[in-house]
Amino acid sequence: MAWTDSVDIYCERLGPGLWAEPFNALSNLGFIIAGLWLLRRSVKRGDPVAVRALPVLMVLIGFGSATFHTVATRWAEVLDVLFIGLYIYWFVACYARYRWTTPWWLALLCMGLFHGFSLGLGQLFKPDTLNGSVAYLPALLGLLIFSLLTAWKDRLHRARWFFAATLVFTFSLTLRTLDMSLCSQWSTGTHWAWHLLNALTLSFATLGISTTPGLVRSRI
Repeated sequence: MAWTDSVDIYCERLGPGLWAEPFNALSNLGFIIAGLWLLRRSVKRGDPVAVRALPVLMVLIGFGSATFHTVATRWAEVLDVLFIGLYIYWFVACYARYRWTTPWWLALLCMGLFHGFSLGLGQLFKPDTLNGSVAYLPALLGLLIFSLLTAWKDRLHRARWFFAATLVFTFSLTLRTLDMSLCSQWSTGTHWAWHLLNALTLSFATLGISTTPGLVRSRI
């Protein structure tokens, strides 16, 4: 399998070409616009550099995904998955660091534990289960757990951003799963909606970290 091999796994793509997935490609503007807005907000608030990295990663997700849905090759697919993974794991570390005020070594350990949890859960299903959406189940379960932990540790209103992210991501993951099965009724598929809803999901998740009480006083 070569890095330049073509990849065709979404409803909208009917053949080769840079503009074969216009909806899937353009919908990535959601990540870029939301990421730039959140970065501006984070800088203005004086958030720690580690928290500012979250919206930066959102912008990179937008560019990586847009590249994949235009070039549609193996190397572009890896680039797409890479930035998504970086955001997820860094979010876990930031959650442990700022929501639970853990030292960085423990926050990074939590990131490693989440990786183990993801690998273990992945062993229970075939990779193509739910149209490949099974790979995102650890992220969904993680969001739900973080929502409940935040509501338990603080007050319920402190967890509102995480609960909102969990709700939107559940709907988003459903649409991703249905992309190919709805192809005959909806020629553009649903993957473009997955992008837009995920931009909203990551925005809510980032705000959940950024609105942590006392965050501005912590610089690292």
